[in-house]
Parts: sequence; structure tokens; C-alpha cells
Amino acid sequence: MRRVPYVTAYDGEDVTYQLALARSAEATDGIRLSYADPVETDWMFGVLWHRHGLSRAGNPQWKLVNTIRQRRCMWHCLCQVCGQSAKDENGRIWWVMADDPIRTPAGELSTNAPPTCRACIPEARMLCPILRKHSRVYTARDVEPYAVAGEVYQRAGNRLVAVGQATEIPLDAFARLDYTLAKQLLVTLDDLRLAAEPQTAPARGTGGVPRVGV
Repeated sequence: MRRVPYVTAYDGEDVTYQLALARSAEATDGIRLSYADPVETDWMFGVLWHRHGLSRAGNPQWKLVNTIRQRRCMWHCLCQVCGQSAKDENGRIWWVMADDPIRTPAGELSTNAPPTCRACIPEARMLCPILRKHSRVYTARDVEPYAVAGEVYQRAGNRLVAVGQATEIPLDAFARLDYTLAKQLLVTLDDLRLAAEPQTAPARGTGGVPRVGV
């Protein structure tokens, strides 16, 4: 049976919500994007996050990633396939990428693609036609949260108007983050190196949800 990668979204995880504007002492102009029923955990890295369930119920949405699991993978260096640590015995983090990392304005390398542990790289290529067609394997020494990709809004009186989809906003662009609904976390990659190609996919777990923070 085809394994569903840990990071993949399911249609049963969709959450209905209503966006709103709220006063906040932390916002640049005193107002920021919020939910009609906000809770403290809706924000991380100074930005509002898209709500997503974690049940893995329903049908896989193969072309979409679950916002919370993507963020976990990026922040905690978890494998996007099995959900376990993507670090090897030397503490280096493994990646298989279809596209070259993007350079930030400061010249650092960044990505929104979650890591893939060395054992799962062959399987990731089998599961993903894009990776199967063209991809490279890397390791990195460490990562640092750098930006989010999400929907950007602006105020029109008391209304919200969407002005950008899948827009990349650096975490130090505070005024823009106030009106962003984040869906993916981007990280910078420290000491990124091309790595030797894994040849086989050793047996691993079934990709259970690791007990880590969000």
C-alpha cells in the first residue's frame, strides 16, 4: 500500500474559520490580522497561522501540505515522509530537493521544502514524480526560521482584502506580518553541502506523529 507522507494534508483536516481585525499592542500600527475566535497558539514567529487539523482523516490531498506538520518538520528537522528526525549520526540534516535553494537578500540559502531523512529519500523519489524526474541530495549543519509563505491582506475600511497568495514574507518584516496568514515556514540552511546518493530505502516506521511542539 502506498504510504502517505507525514507532511501531506488530508481533506478531513480542513478547519472552518473567519478572519478578522483585532487591536494588539504587538502590532506595528496597533491592528493586526486575527480570527473571530482567537487563541494564543494561533500566532507563532509574530504571524497568524492558517488553522489545520492533525487527525489525518479523510483522503490525502497529495499536492498540499498540512500547515502545522510542515512547520514542525521545518522547525524540528523532521522527515517529511516518516515524521521522525531527519538528522544522521553526525547531527547533519538531510534533504532531497527538486529545486535549488533560494538565496535571501543577505546571501543565505533558504527553502520551504521539509527535510527528508536519509532512509526515506529513495521512497520520497518514488512517491513524488517531480523528485523522481530531477532532484539533488544535500545535508545541512543547522537551520534557522527565516520567513513565511502565505496569504497577504490589507485593510479597506473595516474589511480585509486579499492582495497576495503564496507570498514570501521575512520574519523581520513586522508590518507586513501583521496582515499575513502564514501557511508554510521557510528556513535558512547553514553549511549546506551536496551529499552522496542513498541507494536503497531501509525499513522504517509507519510515520506516526512525533510528540513535539508546534
